[in-house]
Amino acid sequence: MTENVGNEQLKLLKFEKQLVALTATFAAGAATVASAAEKTGNDVPLRAYEDVQAALIKLGEATSAAHTAVETAAVESSLRFLQAGPTPKERPVVEIVRSLLGVG
Repeated sequence: MTENVGNEQLKLLKFEKQLVALTATFAAGAATVASAAEKTGNDVPLRAYEDVQAALIKLGEATSAAHTAVETAAVESSLRFLQAGPTPKERPVVEIVRSLLGVG
């Protein structure tokens, strides 16, 4: 069980880093999307951007929930393991994703 919990935590942390990097890259394109919408005279680019933005937030929420589930499993099993890096206690990934996207 210890190895499984530790492995899951490592996988989550790696995914979290990838999600934050993807979100930062995506958020950097916001001005381009707005410009494309203005130039084409329709809101399709903006709607697509908002759809992806919502999906990234859902991934952030799911990642935070997964961290909680892994921690709960560890506590319930009375396991102690070293943290592989930042945990949701510092700042949940969903907060980082929302911040990078400029969403409250």
